[in-house]
Amino acid sequence: MKKSTWGTLITRVEPNNLVVRGYRLQDITRKGDLVSAAWLIVEGELPDEKTAGEMKDLFFKSAAAGLPEVAVLEDEDISRILAKYMLCDESLYRFRPVGDNSNARKTVYALGRLTAYLADTLGNLEVMKKVDPGLPVSSMVCAAVTGRQDKKAASMIESMIVASIDHGVTPPSAQATLIAASVRADYEVAVSHGIGAITDVHGGAGEKAAEFFRACSRAEAGGDMELEDATRKIIRSYLDEGRRIQGMGHRVHSQDPRRDALWEKADALGISSDCVAVSKMVRELFKEIKGIDLPVNVDGVIGAIIGDMGIDPRLAKALFVLGRVCGLSAHYFEEIITQPRMRRIVFGQAHYEGKPEREYPESRAAGE
Repeated sequence: MKKSTWGTLITRVEPNNLVVRGYRLQDITRKGDLVSAAWLIVEGELPDEKTAGEMKDLFFKSAAAGLPEVAVLEDEDISRILAKYMLCDESLYRFRPVGDNSNARKTVYALGRLTAYLADTLGNLEVMKKVDPGLPVSSMVCAAVTGRQDKKAASMIESMIVASIDHGVTPPSAQATLIAASVRADYEVAVSHGIGAITDVHGGAGEKAAEFFRACSRAEAGGDMELEDATRKIIRSYLDEGRRIQGMGHRVHSQDPRRDALWEKADALGISSDCVAVSKMVRELFKEIKGIDLPVNVDGVIGAIIGDMGIDPRLAKALFVLGRVCGLSAHYFEEIITQPRMRRIVFGQAHYEGKPEREYPESRAAGE
């Protein structure tokens, strides 16, 4: 008897390879930008130059609009904060474009709003609003996250966000959004469900990974040990205390395809330091000490880069959320357009029926 399946056009997930709308995610990470990635994953093709410019303007306009008053509690999880903002945001709710490409426009608008939520939470809203609209979207995101304008940091932050855009329909955040979409919940409700499912268990390991990498760096700086020996010492202390080293292992990949793209970017920008160095050696050291082969995953690489950039570790999860909202939006719109209401979703039966693998263009503009 033939196994029942259902189709998705968005992302093909296979060991050591992720294909989003026909393009390898590692290539999108290397060559793409956030707005183009958002448009691609929702619409299926890259935007042309004119459309990309319009979407950049929409992002800036969205981020600059007034925000809802949201009480942020001490030590409140960043996913919960961002989901709360989204549910309270009348501007996002009322932004309902019509006509061609309306779903991609809604997604880009949501990304601008999320950037503003993050800036407001971190006390960087006024800095973000002063970013010249002629600059790339990455400049505004960098100002929201760091409170400053820094071209290299902006480029690196954007790449980490883009690397996180999707991993198919099976991650908990996608499942939460799809279930809400199946009963035709509003966009903001369904996507906020997905954001709320991004926790320390799913998508949030970068924060703890950054803390681990920094601990290794401090151990080297505080003694006479080389970095490799300091890392061995910290690994052993974690294992003795029964603590898990976050950012390692993956249910699908033995070599996360996004890993090298981010390492290469950090190296090229001169951002890589001790934390990235540890992320490159920790797999072999952990295997040597524990006898288990655990690859560094995308959360781990993001945590290492954030550690070297001196950014607050909890922002690793925030960057993951910003990226994953692109994928959650795509899955939301695909569900309501192509599937019957309140269907019984068996996530493991999803089958990629999208475009075959193709080369990402050197220019983001489609057709060039």
